[in-house]
Amino acid sequence: MNAHSWMGRGMLSVAVALLVAACGGPLEYMAKGTPRAPDADAKIVAEVNSSTVLTTVSIEAEHLAPPDRLMPGATAYVVWARKDSSSQWQRIGSLAYNNDKRTGSLPTATVPLTSFELIVSAEQQNAPTSPSPHVVIQQKVAD
Repeated sequence: MNAHSWMGRGMLSVAVALLVAACGGPLEYMAKGTPRAPDADAKIVAEVNSSTVLTTVSIEAEHLAPPDRLMPGATAYVVWARKDSSSQWQRIGSLAYNNDKRTGSLPTATVPLTSFELIVSAEQQNAPTSPSPHVVIQQKVAD
């Protein structure tokens, strides 16, 4: 392969990479735990669909203490989203918690927004009407 064809292929690779980046793709966040759960880590993947104003979210969390260690009587980790600090929180799902591995996952949830705040909180039930102050993960998702 001569230098000219190598340069041409290199430029093509850069152009393809820039095109893929410009077209979007899922947003990925590595969120650290809050001071309530400093050992927690979460991978959050958000696939934004601007045309339908919907975002599909998945979460994989590690190093999560049992919920009742953070809040007496807590049995679940619940995931919440809101547009901004002046908006109401919307419950979008619960983490499936594995007590032995100290992990939690939410394979998929849909948020009717393309830019929002996301939190995970310890709760006494899977379907509370608002989040407790026992937040273990927080992340701003923005397209």
